[in-house]
Parts: sequence; C-alpha cells; structure tokens
Amino acid sequence: MVDLVLETPFYLKIPFFRRIPIRKRWEERSRAERLRAYAGGRSVFHHSGVQTEYPAGSVSVVTVYDLSALENPQWHTKETVLFAEREARLIEGGSSVMAISEWTRQRVIDYFDLPQERVFCAGGAADSIFSPGSPSSGVMEKLDLEPGRYFLHVGNFVPRKNIPFLLDVYGISRDKGVKIPLVLVGAGGWGDVAVDEGPGVRVLRNLSNRTVVELYRGARALLCPSSFEGLGLPVLEAFACGTPVISSSAAALSDTVGNDGVQLDPGDHEGWVREITALEEPERVDDLRRMSSSAVRKDWQDIARGICGFYRRISE
Repeated sequence: MVDLVLETPFYLKIPFFRRIPIRKRWEERSRAERLRAYAGGRSVFHHSGVQTEYPAGSVSVVTVYDLSALENPQWHTKETVLFAEREARLIEGGSSVMAISEWTRQRVIDYFDLPQERVFCAGGAADSIFSPGSPSSGVMEKLDLEPGRYFLHVGNFVPRKNIPFLLDVYGISRDKGVKIPLVLVGAGGWGDVAVDEGPGVRVLRNLSNRTVVELYRGARALLCPSSFEGLGLPVLEAFACGTPVISSSAAALSDTVGNDGVQLDPGDHEGWVREITALEEPERVDDLRRMSSSAVRKDWQDIARGICGFYRRISE
C-alpha cells in the first residue's frame, strides 16, 4: 500500500504572508478537495459524532465501539443511548461502519443485517508509551505501592466492568490468604457502581497516562472481569507492558486476550478465586508474564494503514 501525503500549499511557505491563510484556515478548508484530486474517487466523510448532514456525494462512515447502548441501555446514560440511536439511524441510512474489533464487526453485521463489505474491523492498539520496564520508584513510593505486590484494574466505574463481582472475588481471595491490595484506576462512571475503598482495596482516579504505565509495569496482574467489552483496551495496554492478564471471556475479550492471558467466565466466582490465589506462587506469575509478553503488538500506524485501505475501497 502506498501512503498519500499532501504537499504543503505554496502559500504556507511564504514568510509573513502565511499568517493570513493560517488565520483564515485555507489549508484546512481545502484539504478534502485536494485529497480527492490527489487520490481520486469520491470523498469520505468519517463522522466525528452523529452529524446527520455531510457533503453530497460523499461516502459516510461511522465508528462503532460496541452495541451495548442499543442492546443493554440500562448500562448507559440517557445521552449515550441517544447517541447510539442516532448512529444506528445513520447506519440504517447507508453509512459504512468502522468497527473497533472483529467481534464488534460481526455483531454490527448481524444486528443491522449488513453485507460484509460495508463493515471494516480497524482493531485497536496501545499507545506507544505503554512498554515493558521496571516501574518508577518515585511513582510507587508516592502511591505507597510495592512492585509486584498489587493487583490492578483499569477502567471507568460502569456496570459492564463487573466491579462488584471483582470486589467479591477479591474479598474471598483475601480470606484465603491473599494479602496484596487491589488497585482500581478509573476516571469516572455511572450506574450506581460501588467503588468505595475497603479492606485491601485502593481507588485511584484521574491519573495521567504516564502514571498508569508505571502501575501496569508494577502490577502482579491486570484483572479484567468485564461482562461486556467492544475491544478491551486495558488488556492491550497490559500486554504492551508485559503485565500478566486474567480476563473475562465475554464479548470481544475472547479475541483480544486469545492465548496470551487467562480467560474465565465473568460470573465464575470459584474460577476467579482460584486464579487470583494461584498468583501467590512466583512460578505462576512468571508463566502468565511469558504469555503476556508473547502477544503480537500493533501500533496506531498499523491501524491507520488499514483504515486508509478501507477508505480507498469504499470511495472507488
């Protein structure tokens, strides 16, 4: 595949004069037309939201992360459900779809009864800052954590994350001798999900990505018991850091985790307690770390190349 790179317009190369086109956004406003002239074919309008109006003759594309707001509206806010309903109308009206995972792609095809060629799986990737390494001693000290001596959960505090279940199996594991803390990292939530700190439970909110990287690196394992995920980005971030993963097998997580982590039913109390307590043995931690480190990693450039190929195909 050949990447297309637009040349910088001549008027942006003229000192002093270029301030005028920059202020009037000439380059930005002419970008679509220049791309069309360079690449050929129809223009593609990829919705950043759920705009119902787009340039005549353009191919409309929407991004779908999952269909949970349509299939399980009780998990979401009214605003999220309204967004999903508007997006559904765009799809029913002819928009093509970029899905975040193969599982979501197939769900979209089945739900809307669409032809295969109208739905593309873009996939997902961890940001490049997520990488293996020893955790920062400064971050560990600041958060009062010891490397290798805490479990980690990353994600907003919402119903589909199955957090009450996680707290339950963690509490049972503590009764069986597990003493290291469970650290819950989130930025917000809804749905009356209880995330109060209790015995061994730490709740950390609104952390920077850099701090979260250090938490992945220092965790004994990522625990991801979600009952529904359209992709499971925290799993990809954990893999990128070489962090062991114990995950639900629900929805897209089955594909995202694959053979690189332990997969369990999101309601299997006994199984989750067994796997958590097994991580008291260093050999088991090493086994899971080797599994995680073997995961194939994509970057966002890989994802972008695939998307550009999809654009070219649907615009021909």
